[in-house]
Amino acid sequence: MDERLDPAVFWPRLREALVQVPEDARTPPPEARVGAVLVLLEDTPEGPRVVLTRRRRDMRSHPGQVSFPGGRLDPGESVDEAALREAREEIGLRGHTVEIVGVGPKFYIPPSRFWVVPVLARWRQPHPLTENPWEVDEVLEVPLTQLLDRSRWRHAPLSLRGSTWAWQLDADILWGATAIVMALLLDTAVEGWSGGLQPHELGEKFAVRPWEQVPSWERRVRLEGELPSRSQAEVEHVAAAQVRQVREWLDGRGVGPLVRAEQAGRAAAHALRRLHGGDLADVTITVLAGPSENGAGGLAAARLLVAAGAGVEVVTVGPPRHPQQLAVLEAAGVPLTSVTAETFNDARAPGQVVLDAMLGVGTEPPLRDLPEVAATWLRRHDVPVVSLDLPTGLSADAGVRGPCVTADVTVAIGAPTRGLAERISHAYVGDLYLADLGVPPAAWRAAGVSTPPTFSSGPLVRLTADDVGTDAGTPDQGQL
Repeated sequence: MDERLDPAVFWPRLREALVQVPEDARTPPPEARVGAVLVLLEDTPEGPRVVLTRRRRDMRSHPGQVSFPGGRLDPGESVDEAALREAREEIGLRGHTVEIVGVGPKFYIPPSRFWVVPVLARWRQPHPLTENPWEVDEVLEVPLTQLLDRSRWRHAPLSLRGSTWAWQLDADILWGATAIVMALLLDTAVEGWSGGLQPHELGEKFAVRPWEQVPSWERRVRLEGELPSRSQAEVEHVAAAQVRQVREWLDGRGVGPLVRAEQAGRAAAHALRRLHGGDLADVTITVLAGPSENGAGGLAAARLLVAAGAGVEVVTVGPPRHPQQLAVLEAAGVPLTSVTAETFNDARAPGQVVLDAMLGVGTEPPLRDLPEVAATWLRRHDVPVVSLDLPTGLSADAGVRGPCVTADVTVAIGAPTRGLAERISHAYVGDLYLADLGVPPAAWRAAGVSTPPTFSSGPLVRLTADDVGTDAGTPDQGQL
């Protein structure tokens, strides 16, 4: 046995590491979506082995992935209780056979908008496990010696943040959030397990991209009522440079930014109305408005939402491009707040729904400065998000290239940008719609768009797609 896996060495080292995790590092935000996973370790003559599951491939959440048993907390549950309950439901684990060792640091799964807390446990009285056929394809018991075997080491390249560890487990790949927790376990309990090697140093030969093979789902419809629809594959997607050319064409003919903002704001307000069954009376809405043309559309939407009877608050994420928009809102009695790193914290709660109008086609990932502060705050609250044009942080040309807002609904303005077509973007975009900005076909053709979008059936069109990545269809699957 590797002496580092000897129970007399492994367990004291792990316990000491867990004791040192600060309380705030293991406590999820109170208003967030919270789940717990059970990291169940059994002693064997060769050292500990960990209990994992392979999720069914027809599950909507993380289909086909190797995972820890776990799931969302029920009301009033602790993370320990939730982890044990989920393990009982998924694999038939008997709770009295388990000793809870401690709780690790929370981590965030971006596409699912979940905060997950790992619960470390020692399996004192092992017994046969039975997978729940509705959730689990197979129970996997993986010796830690396999994870220490360099021939099994792989890495999963992330969009902008390097790579994370992954492992080849016979027919399965261990990757994503589960692998992030596993690497943290090894870092704390098995001294020097990687010899100081960083995942990306394994090289392209050992890179894995499992998200390219995940099952796909049709998008969930979020807006109520009948709307015309078109296949996204039939609609030409445009580059950010083409959008700028169209704006210049319109500017030169008297259709300036504020006129366009009115159109964009009207589309956003219409989407929010449909999201709430056609009636916005007494619905509370937080508008996150950035300093760009996208932000101007958000401020126009805020005024229209007030007129529709919604309770609106506006949070500016940087100085607005057109300050007069704020003057109108202030005169209408709308609460106005500015994002600062010092004052925008977890204690502040959003409304029942959030309109994300922070950044548009000019976004250059990764997120930084005030938009990063606001996006980090937003992930701590379990409320629906409607993004105007594209989710903040998503590249108009390249799609996911780092952390970004996860939207339930995205309302693309005028024409969808190329980043919205990328399969790994779909989990962040949600239900996708295209709104009429009143751009003549001549303007699109002048920008090199051969088949300009048409709105003959109405000003808001749902874009459907059969080949849509689930929340497993993205590399950025866990952030500690």
